[in-house]
Amino acid sequence: DMIEAEFIINVTSNDPFFCTKFATECNKYGFSLNFIEKTEILDKNKNIFKDNLSIAIIDIDEDNLDLANLIKQKIRIPVFGIYNKFSKSLQIKAKKQGFDLTFTKSLLINSIKSIVVHIISEK
Repeated sequence: DMIEAEFIINVTSNDPFFCTKFATECNKYGFSLNFIEKTEILDKNKNIFKDNLSIAIIDIDEDNLDLANLIKQKIRIPVFGIYNKFSKSLQIKAKKQGFDLTFTKSLLINSIKSIVVHIISEK
């Protein structure tokens, strides 16, 4: 499907286990995966999110709660927070900091196809 080929999933995470599993899953469906460094998001002059047919997935087990608002200042795309274990307090913090949704990493891996299909149908 052409639309899905243009859909880009941007990920910021230093978790090699998650990144590998997630890349394998995205590959299965032909989603484009773009691993980005936190420093690239922090760079005010750089907009790495070229296309609004994309999402940003940020590992919030790392110190990344400030990234959602920084991304949204540059482009209007959904920003999702991910963590290893569900944490109500982290979920509340992430919501306050501009994240659209939060998922555990395993839930994201298992449901990326339906998430992408849902986002594409919203566009």
